[in-house]
Amino acid sequence: MANVYFKVLTKATDQEKKVSIRIRFKHKTIDQSTATGQTVKLKYWDLTKQDFKKSDFPLKDKIKAELSRLKTHVEIKAIEVELIEQGWLVDVVDRYLHPDKYKQLEKRKAMFEWMEEYANNSPNAYRVVRSYHITINSLKKFNSSLEWGDVNLEFYDKNVQFLKNQNLAKNTIADRIKVIKALFNAALERKVHKNTDFKAKGFKKETEQSINVYLNEDELSNMFKYDLSNKPYLERVRDMFLIGCWTGCRFSDLPKIKLDNIEGDFITIEQQKTEKRVVIPLHPVVRIILNKYDGELPKMISNQKFNTYLKDVAKLSGIKGKISKSITKGGKRETDLIDKHEMVKSHTARRSFATNLYKSGLPSITIMAMTGHSTEKAFLSYIKVTEEEHAEIVMKHWRKQGRFLKVV
Repeated sequence: MANVYFKVLTKATDQEKKVSIRIRFKHKTIDQSTATGQTVKLKYWDLTKQDFKKSDFPLKDKIKAELSRLKTHVEIKAIEVELIEQGWLVDVVDRYLHPDKYKQLEKRKAMFEWMEEYANNSPNAYRVVRSYHITINSLKKFNSSLEWGDVNLEFYDKNVQFLKNQNLAKNTIADRIKVIKALFNAALERKVHKNTDFKAKGFKKETEQSINVYLNEDELSNMFKYDLSNKPYLERVRDMFLIGCWTGCRFSDLPKIKLDNIEGDFITIEQQKTEKRVVIPLHPVVRIILNKYDGELPKMISNQKFNTYLKDVAKLSGIKGKISKSITKGGKRETDLIDKHEMVKSHTARRSFATNLYKSGLPSITIMAMTGHSTEKAFLSYIKVTEEEHAEIVMKHWRKQGRFLKVV
């Protein structure tokens, strides 16, 4: 059975000197001690018996009662724990003496625990859940003792600067702010906290236009015709990418394109991200590729590996040109020239689908019915048309409508 008692350690001889009363815990090979926060004048303590002297003094009964409660608390905690590690007594006594401090720590811990639990149970796609965890870890690095009530405009300014110091891109920082707002909003709706400072006007995600490419119909035709039979792994990636280019499907929805989803000249699928039902016309290239694989498309690989192989496909099939890409990193604007084939990735397919149809003159609302976009603003962010191409679209429209002839 454990032995718990109190002791004064001192070499002092001045009887009026106040000395610290320590608590000691001994059990088998365990021997730990720490201060109790109580002091006593040396003249009232018997160093031989390690107990109060019989003489009365002010506060004696109060101190003895408090020490007795502490002893009982330590004995109970010793029963509750299976293994007493180094520093156990210090922690037990400190929690007993300063409960408010540990209540605050529990609140701080609860915020991150709630966020992680919310992220782990989220029905969102892997990409979204991953952004939750990245942001949570970033917040821990910024301030591991952050509480719900600490997130305000002052926090915003300091956190944005913290992220800039990591040389992160402006849009990456905007994504972090977006996730913070999403997590705080989700917690607010569930009455986990009452802080609404994150809704302030100044608590905003500041973005810049990202540079993304699309492939025009000639580039897609050249890619389709390029012989990759000697590199079947690249051929499979090329074929899946082209299906995305002629259906506008997201990477996650490509495996849904099967013979069972085709009726006549139309493909009908339910989008994974939005759960919307979309009907897409069956392009001849899609039909050829489906027939090539007997209606069963190749098994999808990871998005990361897909994008790596796709860059090789783009380079081999003659995707050329340099793209000027400007980006703000660490608060500084940087501009680089990048080979176009290096910028081709899985999402380029969806952008190519939307942009090529837009350039052909189809109304946005018709294209949106196939891409599944809910708003024109979100849809137009996919359209990658240069100023010259916009001018060409207007010129084609005038010629089609015979505007030149009417004016003349």
